[in-house]
Amino acid sequence: MATELEGNVQLQRFIALLADLNHQSAAYLQSGNNEILSAMNKTVEDMYEIQRVGTEDAYTAIDEDMQTICKNFNAAVAMMQSNESSKIDMATFVAVKKFVANIFDATVRIIHAYGLA
Repeated sequence: MATELEGNVQLQRFIALLADLNHQSAAYLQSGNNEILSAMNKTVEDMYEIQRVGTEDAYTAIDEDMQTICKNFNAAVAMMQSNESSKIDMATFVAVKKFVANIFDATVRIIHAYGLA
């Protein structure tokens, strides 16, 4: 990618959010703690706000993975909202876990695309 990281505050912020989302999704996959989804929501929203207006290669080259992140997070939220009881049933848990795994995979692809791993 031809984008310069040094002095690019927006890209630095995006990378910090990317790291946060990677850690949040890993923590959810390990624990199944639904409270992590709230933190993920803010992170995904902030990443999307930066990426959607970015015209540099650093943002356009990862568009497909950002779409994966947003769509899977929205699906996880919809699945949680469709749960009819106060306790999460197994089908909901398994589906949300799959959506979060897809998010984790997309963050790893972006990390590799940025040459950070």
